[in-house]
Amino acid sequence: MCLFMYLAFRIPKPVDFSLSLGDHFPKNLMESLSALRTRIVVMAGQEAPTVSRSRRKSATQHGGSTLADLHQALEDYLPVLLGLVKDGSQLQHKVQFVWINQEDDAEETAISNAWYEVLSVLHLMAMLSLSQANLLLLPRTSADGYHPKVSEESRRASIDIFLKAAGYLDCAIRTVLPQLPTPLRKDLPVDLAEGVLRALCLQALGQSVDIQLGMAIDSAKATLAVKRRLACEMVKSWQQAQDNIMNLPLANGWGGKHRLFIKWKYVEAKAAAYYYHGLILDEGKHREVSWDGCSCFASCR
Repeated sequence: MCLFMYLAFRIPKPVDFSLSLGDHFPKNLMESLSALRTRIVVMAGQEAPTVSRSRRKSATQHGGSTLADLHQALEDYLPVLLGLVKDGSQLQHKVQFVWINQEDDAEETAISNAWYEVLSVLHLMAMLSLSQANLLLLPRTSADGYHPKVSEESRRASIDIFLKAAGYLDCAIRTVLPQLPTPLRKDLPVDLAEGVLRALCLQALGQSVDIQLGMAIDSAKATLAVKRRLACEMVKSWQQAQDNIMNLPLANGWGGKHRLFIKWKYVEAKAAAYYYHGLILDEGKHREVSWDGCSCFASCR
């Protein structure tokens, strides 16, 4: 099952570094920068997932390795790109970087600031990670021939990938956004708005806990207290995600669906927290535990 709300990918358009940088940047580094980015442009344009059913089916069958290849290309590109912003280099303003929303070609954003490119790269790396995690969570026919299911190995791997995605987004929020002037930040596409980035980060964290709770439910060794703690962590993550995204101008179709998805996950997490707290009270072992025994209940009421 695909557990993370789909969001449109942002993909880069070609850039001619030689025209912008000229003799201001070492030729070998400029050639490396150009080659790495061109590779990303080609791969992203051909292979990044779309919302259409046919492409989603293709991604399920073949996209795992392709997403990993694109992710690796971004990882190779990022250290070289950072050379344009090192120590406040003036080179960071010489190249105009252009990115488009894959679902809306008209939504094109061109900004002459290398920190914008870094921000866009981190966002795409996070989105690829979320897609990779989703692929791992698709049920597959088990060796025993019974109903398709998600293996424990895949669930564990997805947790690591969700946390990695959250790390990219946290870096974007804490390290990259502050480097952009306030007027420029106002010109960023809504996909890169601070509230959206925070909501995505919290979603990734909430989803990782969601998977952990599912594994605890399947484990005979996990106590009710452990399950309640995980449910409460989910409540906090989804509530904060909702707080960050509810007031943003997400007017298009995916924006409305995104809000509803977060609201649904928040309500689901509260239900789980209430359920396991109730089981603990009914068990009679912790009858002195009140609703305040778990801090998330303050927000549940």
